[in-house]
Amino acid sequence: MDVNEKDWKLFRKYLPDWQENYMEKLIKDYIEFLKGDGLASDKFWELEKKIKADRKNPGVLLQDVRRSNFHVHLASLVGYEVISMKDLDGFSDETKEIVERMVR
Repeated sequence: MDVNEKDWKLFRKYLPDWQENYMEKLIKDYIEFLKGDGLASDKFWELEKKIKADRKNPGVLLQDVRRSNFHVHLASLVGYEVISMKDLDGFSDETKEIVERMVR
């Protein structure tokens, strides 16, 4: 699928902010988890598991960012709730429709 040039530029512009915002949310979640009851050692090892899993999330790391996987990446970000469809305001209707179909 061809990628609209405007959409590609918007994606590259917004992606760092989307990821930064998502990582900020993760950090807040980690803090709340660490404040909870339980042994420090249990929390330490559980936090390590959480971080290891979160590192694979597109909100933390997107690899191989190319036009050829543009729609897949957007759908992945929406699917993992890094962003919402509302965050795609400004993108073309075609791109939004493709992402909606992929997320269903």
